[in-house]
Amino acid sequence: MKTYISLLTLSLILSGCNQTISVNSFEDCVQQTGEIMESYPRQCRDNNGKNWTEEINEKEAKNTKKDNINYHSEKPDLSGYIAVPEGDGPFPALILIHEWWGLNDNIREFADKFAAQGYVALAVDLYDGEVTETRERAMELVTAVRGDTDPAFENLRQAVAYLQSRDDVITESLASVGWCFGGGWAYQMAKNDLGVEASIMYYGQFEPEADFMNMRSSILGHFGETDRSIKVDDVEVFRANLQTASGEHAVYIYPNSGHGFANSDNPNYNSESAELAWKRTLEFLEEEL
Repeated sequence: MKTYISLLTLSLILSGCNQTISVNSFEDCVQQTGEIMESYPRQCRDNNGKNWTEEINEKEAKNTKKDNINYHSEKPDLSGYIAVPEGDGPFPALILIHEWWGLNDNIREFADKFAAQGYVALAVDLYDGEVTETRERAMELVTAVRGDTDPAFENLRQAVAYLQSRDDVITESLASVGWCFGGGWAYQMAKNDLGVEASIMYYGQFEPEADFMNMRSSILGHFGETDRSIKVDDVEVFRANLQTASGEHAVYIYPNSGHGFANSDNPNYNSESAELAWKRTLEFLEEEL
């Protein structure tokens, strides 16, 4: 059974002809325009500028539990966001690490999406509650974390311990997923053996020639071909270097895609690359956890 958003029928005039086509669903919109705006649920914008919403399976739409929770035993006022599949579990679990903007709605939506796929998803907060929309403040927050990394490492260790303490989590089936700033921290969780079996990094910073001999985690990397902050040559070196490490690793470079290509709020958003990366992410998690 599916739940539907109320839709109004409208006429779509195709460019270059006089044919009028009735558009009354997400599928009709995609068929006629092919333009999808990644969100949860996905949106399609028709040629008249109207947004149509994808039909969502009832399980995905309703059967998750969501809450703001404290996961850090030494910071009682610090909140993360957790989304849990319906049922008793136990389930594999993910630590989601935000972009340089902070723990915002985009990351919460990803937590909901992962929970709909059967994962307990904990979105952590490395900024002690601050969220920003300005690049200037984001840079200040990133610089502060990089200037003193110990609190961030402890934050992530606390997240691991919290998930392992839950009865609905399979304690040996943990992974991290991060985007941008958070992608770099997902890499650090793998490299420094912080208790995850796998790490997925979306255009995060890394050390191309790092020593991975003692790394126990598998890594999946998503990078944009036109990303000006991460050189493709460095990604190639990183990919080759990972082959010397134990585990199953994969690094993909997405054509015509820049930094932030998986974030629908980013000007560099690329729906084709974002959907392919999401598919590969789910396949990787299925294999590793």
